[in-house]
Amino acid sequence: MRVILILFLLFRSVASAQPGVPSFCFVLAGEGAAVRPFEREQSVEQHYHERVPYVGFNGTWLKPEVVLMLQGGPLFADTAVHWTIYGPLEDMAESFVLVIAKDDTMRIDLPENVDALRERAYTRWDRATPEVIRFRKGRYAIEELVAAPWSVAAARALAKRLIMEDDAAYKQQLADQAEYYRNLPPPAPPPAPYIQPPPMTHEEWEEEQAKQPGLKELFVDRVHADTIWVRITGRVMLNGGCASSMPLFGLEMPTDSGWVERIPFELIQMDCGMPWADWEDHVVTMPLRWWVAANSREGQRELAPGSYRLFFLGGNGKEMRTPLFTVE
Repeated sequence: MRVILILFLLFRSVASAQPGVPSFCFVLAGEGAAVRPFEREQSVEQHYHERVPYVGFNGTWLKPEVVLMLQGGPLFADTAVHWTIYGPLEDMAESFVLVIAKDDTMRIDLPENVDALRERAYTRWDRATPEVIRFRKGRYAIEELVAAPWSVAAARALAKRLIMEDDAAYKQQLADQAEYYRNLPPPAPPPAPYIQPPPMTHEEWEEEQAKQPGLKELFVDRVHADTIWVRITGRVMLNGGCASSMPLFGLEMPTDSGWVERIPFELIQMDCGMPWADWEDHVVTMPLRWWVAANSREGQRELAPGSYRLFFLGGNGKEMRTPLFTVE
């Protein structure tokens, strides 16, 4: 059973790899022994009925007759060879083709199942090649016309020309492709491998920061109780908080030994927001008692009334201080 299953799967894969059976088509030839196109002006039309099965019952019914004008196309890529190919609809009931050349009419009856015609074409090539039908007045069955020795030989001759044309087109395509790649410029040399630069030393970092713009002006706009409004111009370092524009700052107060920090100032930035900002007369509102309480240890969170000053860090790493102000 295992061998049978393997053979069945192999047969299915081989069968599915085969090309489909080509469609039925035909060309009209003139009279005489030579194989040449029919040169008289003609029109070609197909008459047929579509067969429709009854739903849930055996049997079928036919739709009304349809007349379809067949628009022929060139058989060969070389349009100077005036062979016109026609492809009627296949597997239609009561189907026939009328070829009308002025007062002369040729009727060609088609079978409802054209499998035999498709298989006949498949013996010539795996693509559609036409049957060759000599035009003559009267009514004929397609099987009678295509089986004539002259028609068989003519169909094989046209199929051979089609195969030769296809082979020549394929060789030309390969030649054009080779020419295209031959004329391409040489590939660019690979880029040099990326070398990770060494980390900056503390001295290099300070030197790079010193090249940045710094603060230009600090001005105390007004003071109300413990809140101060500071107007800032220049590049100021921010605390880096998300969606924050709060600058890094410190608060100093005077003592007997000089100025001391009331809020310890640490050069620490978060990495969520912007590290710095360039401002021109930008006003920052600072409730100092809240900032002192939030940044002082337990027991040191009260901000006593008195004189104070603020300092900010510029983009160049240098501090700048505000004038003295009083908190009530």
